[in-house]
Amino acid sequence: MKLSRYIYLFILLVAISCSSDDKAIDVVFEGIERGAVLRNINKVSKDFIHNDFESAFEVEIEEQDLEEGALLDFVRLYVEFRDHTDGGNDNSIQEIMLRDIPSSEFEIGPHALPRTTVRVTYQEAINALSINTLLIEPGDQFGLRMEIHLTDGRTFSTVNNSASILTDACFFKSPLRYEINVLEVIPNDLFTGIYSYEVTNGANQFDFNISNQGIVSIAAGNLPNTRTTGIVGEGLEFTIAGENVYPKIYQSVNLFCRESAPHILSGPNDTSFGMIDLDDDTVFFLDIDIGFEGWDGTLDNNGNMPGIPVLYRFKFTKQ
Repeated sequence: MKLSRYIYLFILLVAISCSSDDKAIDVVFEGIERGAVLRNINKVSKDFIHNDFESAFEVEIEEQDLEEGALLDFVRLYVEFRDHTDGGNDNSIQEIMLRDIPSSEFEIGPHALPRTTVRVTYQEAINALSINTLLIEPGDQFGLRMEIHLTDGRTFSTVNNSASILTDACFFKSPLRYEINVLEVIPNDLFTGIYSYEVTNGANQFDFNISNQGIVSIAAGNLPNTRTTGIVGEGLEFTIAGENVYPKIYQSVNLFCRESAPHILSGPNDTSFGMIDLDDDTVFFLDIDIGFEGWDGTLDNNGNMPGIPVLYRFKFTKQ
């Protein structure tokens, strides 16, 4: 990936460590135009429950800009639908604008910066996209993207950001894009415990420092159907939705939080969604892109195009 994606002209601040400390970072690159971020403060819920139309995605965010929030005009929400289940037809719907959240709906938080809670119900997303609910099945996904609009006319979203801003592993925790899975809740004890794993696709292709096999402990997360384990630097998080297994977006593979360092991120593949049998948790497969959206840790990729992600497939077997 070319250097400009790591030292982007619109970066707000520079995270000098992977600290989770909530104090604002005051170290900046001289001469770089500052932008804005939306920090994840508290992820209340992240997925829709199939046929529970009041279920919601909900996250508390904090806006930061060069004027300590004074530049915030509004945050625009976009939503899309992705049909990932086998029904014979692709019923996906491209991204549309959902609504705006004006700065007046933000309140000053404990660090003297604007905060608000973004809440999108399953029904709101369905209504906005005019989806026939009979076409939605567990394993389908909604995409939610946030776009920051400043009073000086500038806008910021995923395309003008950096790896260290997007990932939860670093200070800013500002992905600006969220995957909302449609799921049916499974018991917390399923797909947990001690598993062996092996890489059945992607092994030894690149130096991502990922062991091709090993033993890991998989634990249930705080939110429905979420599981966590090791393997990558941040710790691998994934969600079970229907017969699909989705890794969390923008996970840090190598925990490099400096803008001058080659940061590697991972995320879900566009077409390969793993395999799982909800009646048998002894074996399952997880597919994940290393170098997600081109964040492959290279500073030059022979031109202006981002790097091509490498699809890794992990086979987990219960011990």
